[in-house]
Amino acid sequence: MSILYAFDSMSVLYRGYFAMIRNPLINSKGINTSGIRTVLMQLVKIIEDVRPQYLAVASDGPEDTFRHKRYPDYKATREKMPDELIEQLAPLYEIISHANIPILKKPGYEADDIMGTLVKKAEQAELVTYLVTGDKDMMQLVSETTFMYSPGNRFKPTTIYDKTKVKEKWGVGPDGIIEMLALVGDVSDNVPGIDGVGPK
Repeated sequence: MSILYAFDSMSVLYRGYFAMIRNPLINSKGINTSGIRTVLMQLVKIIEDVRPQYLAVASDGPEDTFRHKRYPDYKATREKMPDELIEQLAPLYEIISHANIPILKKPGYEADDIMGTLVKKAEQAELVTYLVTGDKDMMQLVSETTFMYSPGNRFKPTTIYDKTKVKEKWGVGPDGIIEMLALVGDVSDNVPGIDGVGPK
């Protein structure tokens, strides 16, 4: 079967930036390039090691999403994206576009939504899909032909989650991730969950 890698640029960019926050990479113009470096290194690693037939980069847009309209407190506790991370976006996407890798964005939707749509389209086309992200929400999409590729770093190896590994980590399989997060909540998205429900 052919392989699709769907790459969550925002997830990897944030991780790279904050992983090097104490010793950032600064270029000759004084711009922090830690996030750019991390994203490009991961993309190059995938291209060289796997040589997937299909590769796409998904990105959030600057606009509020449909979730903000339904739940105004969605991600309300999250700090604003740091300015020195914002200034990495334009050069990063310029480099990716010059590499002829498609960058997928849609106003009102997050990278997660785009990747979820790609998974469903890939299933119809009988592709094997790897979701390159560290976002636990995406584990709900893991199936017999869809896997989550969680990039590693010098402290933690890259992990590829199949259905068994998802259950080992959370105690539920991919089909239980939505219910689990609804019950226990999700601090990163400011979703409260139910009082008294959570890991013991």
